[in-house]
Amino acid sequence: MKEDEIEKIMKKVFKKEYAYLETYKTVIEEKNLSPTELLDKYTQLLEAYRMLLQDAVKITKIGDINQKKLFEVNEDLEQQKQILYQTSITDALTNVFNRAYIMGVLEAEFAKSKRYQSTFSCILIDIDDFKAVNDNYGHLVGDAVLVKTTSIIKKQLRVVDSFGRYGGEEFLIVLPATKAQEALLVAEKLREKIAEMEFIEKGHKISISISQGISDSLTDDLQSQDDLLYKVDTALYQAKKNGKNCSVIYKNIE
Repeated sequence: MKEDEIEKIMKKVFKKEYAYLETYKTVIEEKNLSPTELLDKYTQLLEAYRMLLQDAVKITKIGDINQKKLFEVNEDLEQQKQILYQTSITDALTNVFNRAYIMGVLEAEFAKSKRYQSTFSCILIDIDDFKAVNDNYGHLVGDAVLVKTTSIIKKQLRVVDSFGRYGGEEFLIVLPATKAQEALLVAEKLREKIAEMEFIEKGHKISISISQGISDSLTDDLQSQDDLLYKVDTALYQAKKNGKNCSVIYKNIE
């Protein structure tokens, strides 16, 4: 901001003070004032100076208050933005990533693997006979099973792994820097943990198992992430055919 613009603003804010200042410029140039008149003018000048200080203090306080309010508003907006963002990428029931976000992760990881010749794996998980849980115990119990199952799975994964709800009772895990055989070890650990889970409803023990399809980016003829999804879905289908409660790597399918 230029000096003349600042001066214009100052003259608006301190209009009365500037008027006094102009008066005292005239007084200084006046040679014929008596001592009494000079004292009177000097008293008025002191009063104007006192008013100026008061206004300056007020402006400083207002500035501090406004700055604090602005900071609080910005902080609140930032918090709201974070909440909104988390809501937009999270599945409301299970509190893991939603389908849109996990698919975005898969797409990004696939692009990275092509660019840097890196390897990553996917695990597609399906809760076995989940429809029977809903039919026998109701959807509220089914929801509780989903929540508990995802909670157990999430605790077994690395920070760099991404875990999302693919749809219904299906979940997708993206594991960076992981080959299919390594992903199989992860999948089997998850399967065993889920098999150990006990869910009691009205005195009845509900046993849960999962089937899993696995593939990695080293699989031949992958043109897009959709091709990889097809591989893990095919492997999952084979796991179901094998009797469920098992994990299958796509390349092991004959």
